[in-house]
Amino acid sequence: PKPSSAASDVYKRQVLASSLSEIAGVEQVFPSEANFLLFRVALPDHTPARTMEALRARGVLIKDVSRAHPLLTGCLRVTVGTAEENAVFLHALRESHQHANR
Repeated sequence: PKPSSAASDVYKRQVLASSLSEIAGVEQVFPSEANFLLFRVALPDHTPARTMEALRARGVLIKDVSRAHPLLTGCLRVTVGTAEENAVFLHALRESHQHANR
């Protein structure tokens, strides 16, 4: 890949990580150098499975890794996509968490 493409990927990952960390109910975003981010959700009565269902209902698919290992409890994994894909994911996650807090 071109250096500008790699720099763009790093930038998209940084923007996604920063935006994720500002969403209510996202307890932690883990550092990453890969094309995905691992993050922990922590909402009362809102399991990772419920977050997955809410995202799926909004047309967004991510991976539930919360049962893969005890250290991953509450964790979900999202692939860093295009700026547009990332925006759709962030909007869907914000909506699902706002709905969960009602």
